[in-house]
Amino acid sequence: MRVFLLIVVGLAILALDFFVAKEFYLAAATKGWASKKYFFFAFFLTVIGYLMIIALPDRGSVSAGSFESRDLPQL
Repeated sequence: MRVFLLIVVGLAILALDFFVAKEFYLAAATKGWASKKYFFFAFFLTVIGYLMIIALPDRGSVSAGSFESRDLPQL
C-alpha cells in the first residue's frame, strides 16, 4: 500500500510540474523566447528553471497577452 501511495504522489508531482513548466514556457514565449528548450529547463530544473525564465529579458515582442499603456507620455 505504501509503494502505491508513493507512485501516486510521484505522478501527481510530475503532472503538476508539467503544467507549471508549460505556463513558464508560455511566459518565455510572450517575452519573445519561443524555443521548446525553455519548457524543458522549467520541467527538469524546476525552481532554478523558473527563475531563469523569470530573468529572461523581453525581446520586445507584441502579442495578445501584452499591453501598451496609452496613459504614459512618450519620452
